[in-house]
Amino acid sequence: MIKLISAQETYSIRKEVLRKEFPDEPHQFKGDLDQGTFHLGYFYENKIEGVLSVMKNGEIAQFRGMAVSERLQGLGVGKKLIAFAEDILEAEKTTKIWLNAREKAVPFYEKCGYKIEGEIFIIKPIGFHYLMTKYFD
Repeated sequence: MIKLISAQETYSIRKEVLRKEFPDEPHQFKGDLDQGTFHLGYFYENKIEGVLSVMKNGEIAQFRGMAVSERLQGLGVGKKLIAFAEDILEAEKTTKIWLNAREKAVPFYEKCGYKIEGEIFIIKPIGFHYLMTKYFD
């Protein structure tokens, strides 16, 4: 089941999955508490096992902090979170979604319809990323 959650409820899984190799890096993001931001949680056995944060600014939205627990990775949880967020954003007349994808996550986002824009870049200390986008009519 996917439902809206608070920013604070995303922090433990972000830290566990996204900051595993960098425990001193912050798992709270600038914009987490902004007016246009919402957070989704994927619940399995009454526990949050996946999260996605959506930061909206007018007709443009950014996906941040997508994380799925290791035990559920590869089972479609991320795809479900993205589809759920996209449904909300399409209903709100969003025209563009963008994200910074880790190099290893690019194939996943491509399968979800996102396209690379520009060259590879580094977000220190995390590593190589690509800007990826998806447009809606």
